[in-house]
Amino acid sequence: MAKVFLFIFFGILPSYLLSENLEGGFGTIANDRNEPISFSSDSLSFNEQTGTSEMKGSVNISQGDTSLSSDYAEISFNVNTNELERFFASGEVVLKSGNDIAMGDEAVYDFNKNELTFSGNVYFSQSGSTLKAEKAVINTETGSASMMGSVKTMLMPPRQEGNGG
Repeated sequence: MAKVFLFIFFGILPSYLLSENLEGGFGTIANDRNEPISFSSDSLSFNEQTGTSEMKGSVNISQGDTSLSSDYAEISFNVNTNELERFFASGEVVLKSGNDIAMGDEAVYDFNKNELTFSGNVYFSQSGSTLKAEKAVINTETGSASMMGSVKTMLMPPRQEGNGG
């Protein structure tokens, strides 16, 4: 019985909580990749030789239906291909993607692995379900996830479609 509970909790719960649709994933991140990206902040520095960009103060970044706000952000890109590789944000990080919301003290998005990691006072909300933890690692395409440190969840049952009668 304990093995069944552990399988349900660790094998099914993360996908249930972090995937709003049958295709899985977090919000619309996977679909927004080909949309233009807009940035704003109090200051911006860019180093073409190292492939890094640093934003400080009132950072706002949006792409499609995904937006992020934080106090600080650093973006790394491949200097040869100009493709984004890694994104780091800290200070009251809030990520909204579609109807999904993620918050934490820090966030790292590895574009090559499609891996989003939130740490410190992590909070996720999706379709009325919530999750709190100290760290969460999510594959943005598949929705597979792992959470660590004082994990607390509240799951809302799936909404039943009425037949109008």
